[in-house]
Amino acid sequence: MKRILILLVGLIAFVGFNSASAQSRNSYFMEGSYFRNDMNPALAPTRGYIAVPFVGGIGLNASQNFLSIDNFLYQRGDEVVTALHNSVTPEEFYAKLPSQGKIDFDFKTKMFGLGFYAKKMFWTFGVNTNMSADMAMSMDAFKAVKTLGNGVYNLGDTALNASVYMDAYLGTSFRVHENVNVGIKAKFLVGMAMANAKFSNLQADVTPDYVNATVNGAWHANGMFIDNRNHEEIFSDDYNYVLNNINNFGAAIDLGVEVRLLDDHLKLSAAIVDLGFIKWAEGTTNIAGTINGNAYFNGFNIEASEVDGGADFETEILDKPVDGNYVSLLNFSVNAGVEYNILNNHIAFGVLSHTKFCNTMTYSELTASVNFRPTNWLSATVSHTFLNKNRPGIFGFALNVHPCALNIYTGVDFIDTQMVGGLEYDGVQVTLPRYMKSMNAYMGLGFHYGRPKFMKEEKKK
Repeated sequence: MKRILILLVGLIAFVGFNSASAQSRNSYFMEGSYFRNDMNPALAPTRGYIAVPFVGGIGLNASQNFLSIDNFLYQRGDEVVTALHNSVTPEEFYAKLPSQGKIDFDFKTKMFGLGFYAKKMFWTFGVNTNMSADMAMSMDAFKAVKTLGNGVYNLGDTALNASVYMDAYLGTSFRVHENVNVGIKAKFLVGMAMANAKFSNLQADVTPDYVNATVNGAWHANGMFIDNRNHEEIFSDDYNYVLNNINNFGAAIDLGVEVRLLDDHLKLSAAIVDLGFIKWAEGTTNIAGTINGNAYFNGFNIEASEVDGGADFETEILDKPVDGNYVSLLNFSVNAGVEYNILNNHIAFGVLSHTKFCNTMTYSELTASVNFRPTNWLSATVSHTFLNKNRPGIFGFALNVHPCALNIYTGVDFIDTQMVGGLEYDGVQVTLPRYMKSMNAYMGLGFHYGRPKFMKEEKKK
């Protein structure tokens, strides 16, 4: 039971690291990058490619909408105070919090990838590993702590979903008209592990002297490493047993389109990505249980950097195994882009709308970018994401270098240029990003080859 508790708490902590699928938004308008095909299967790179195994594409995406320095630390003259300080009014604090807290985390690794042109059709296939988690929670907990009013606060439904799976994909992009490209990518999925938790009772008892929280909920887990033949050892180290438990399968599909207008100066595109499911088989790998716990908070000493509080949680495995198969839906995304290029396609202005549908919530982002293509082997992007209350000064950057046969891509989003100083921890001065609430990073190493003949002829024209 302790191992299950560690698993669930670890998942929550892992998601809370900061946390939009692990897709590189900055690569969407970079014609030489093969990562753009992950966001829209109709967007083919300018050459075929071979992704180096395990390092051909590594992506991390972490997004949430309430954890930022600006939400919880305030400047009062020469002093930096927390949101609990009496100089910060409840209305000032509440105005910076969303109605619902949302956390989303994705990690993706391209195990292998290959893309090539056959006449005017682009084909790609490969294998990826994916880790995905999302969580929704009420913001009333922070409001209760701020007001320190007597009473019991119901924090509403809080839910967590997480999964680890592999996908083998086969995709193609082709022209259905001189100015229209369509793309489709089919994926075969193998589920490795999943866990979800839903809390039916999540309350906080708040007084001027303390905060006491109570948790009651249920959890469900399934995975090839779980051995539920007895409750003493939950995770099996018997590799034969684990290999025989590879029986969680599913399917997904990506669909995309690109329309080119005004002699290819204006490009419109849209796609739906990762629309699919995984069926988790019943048996000894399928378990469920309950969660019950209590946490308390009696104050925080800023000068001593100490918290007077603690938590005591316990989980219990249901005596009766879960019956029947369980089907989980993937977190899928809808992307739509508008691009206009000038100076013979050396500079392009792009706007990308990214909406993600998770099990626990839905959120949208709008990214504007300027894309530079000075040569056939170098491209760079500078971007800013407007939604999710991102302030000016938070930008993204990507660089794609692809001379000769080598293709190197690196990109980072949500870089905060506005910092907060004046903080001290154990005698050390600390400077932290002020508005940053999300992170998106992607890198990859591969080789490219074979610019198709029809592209060369079109470039001459």
